[in-house]
Amino acid sequence: MRFLLALILFAAVLPVKAQTPEKEINQQVWKTFIKAYNAFDTELFMSVYSKDVVRVPRDQKQILNFADYKKSINREYHFNKSYNIKANLEIRFTERIHTANTAYESGLYKISLIENTGKKETIYSKFTVIMKKEGTAWKIVMDADSAEGNTLSEKDFQAAKPLE
Repeated sequence: MRFLLALILFAAVLPVKAQTPEKEINQQVWKTFIKAYNAFDTELFMSVYSKDVVRVPRDQKQILNFADYKKSINREYHFNKSYNIKANLEIRFTERIHTANTAYESGLYKISLIENTGKKETIYSKFTVIMKKEGTAWKIVMDADSAEGNTLSEKDFQAAKPLE
């Protein structure tokens, strides 16, 4: 009986290894982001964003709030679904800096599209996001991207670190 009691006490005081911010972000933000984009699911996609997000599609010279960004995404997803377009989004990172509740991440994304005609297109873009922990959940509070004048390539994409 003493052995069992000692074992229980020992197990209770073992340090519990918390997930790192990067692993939490991968699970809570990036895997959800990719799943939502590939399914053209507006609600799931927007769930990774703070209601106070600042969205900056730099190529369009715009700054959007949550409501405007959601409308834009919903239009894009409705169009893609209507025309039976298929997408595969992949992301890679060039920089990831974290504290316990704030994160800065940059990298590249690649979107492979297949149109209903069978035509294939690949889009590359650089992104920068800032995330904050809202309660226990990571949320994107700033999101900017640019295709850099369509100068990005598979070589640039492969040079960045993959999502783990």
